[in-house]
Order: sequence, then C-alpha cells, then structure tokens
Amino acid sequence: MPESASSSDISSHPELIQVVIENSPEADECVLFLENATDDELQTKWILAREGSYIHPKDAQ
Repeated sequence: MPESASSSDISSHPELIQVVIENSPEADECVLFLENATDDELQTKWILAREGSYIHPKDAQ
C-alpha cells in the first residue's frame, strides 16, 4: 500500500447501492449491496433494513 494511502481512504472502498422497496401496507425495506458485486456475491453479500427496525448512528452512541 502506498505511503499516502490508508485503510480509511474512502477512494479504495467500493460504493454501496441502496434500493428502497415499498411494501404497502407493510414496512418499507431498504436493501444495500456493493456497487461492483458479482452475480454470485449478490446472492450472499447484502443487507436488508426494514423501516422502523433501525436507528440513526448518532442515537446509538
């Protein structure tokens, strides 16, 4: 790794894509996955958050 780069260098991390699924009358869901995920990775590397089941990070401190 070059001296100027660090593990927290945001340019070296892939972007997250978010997709909101509206489930009327159920809670909406948000799916997060890596921008450059392969088809195989998309089968196992994703996060699902249901509306009302998460909090803002500043509230968790």
